[in-house]
Amino acid sequence: MKLIRAIIRPEITLQVIEALEKNGIYAMTRMNVTGRGKEMGITHGAIRYSEIPKEMLMIVLPDDAVSKAVIVIETAARTGTTEYPAAGNIGDGKIFVTVVEESYTIRTGKKM
Repeated sequence: MKLIRAIIRPEITLQVIEALEKNGIYAMTRMNVTGRGKEMGITHGAIRYSEIPKEMLMIVLPDDAVSKAVIVIETAARTGTTEYPAAGNIGDGKIFVTVVEESYTIRTGKKM
């Protein structure tokens, strides 16, 4: 099993969730987070925002379903222009994939 953590723009979250659901991926955890990447925040006029609101989707999947989920997230979360839809923009997000060694269902105590 693998854990996908996708840090994405808040305004695109529903679009990403709908794309995942269309591909049979329903179980996930959604959290509001803040942070920054290489852009080191944003400046708007005289105001500097060092941390930007984002959303994090956490999804646990079997190993063989991970690559499909990553492609779906990348495609749905990328904010390219009409001229260059595949280009994306700074701040579109990151996807992290890590190994899940064990998981348990709380209700039953069953190991997954």
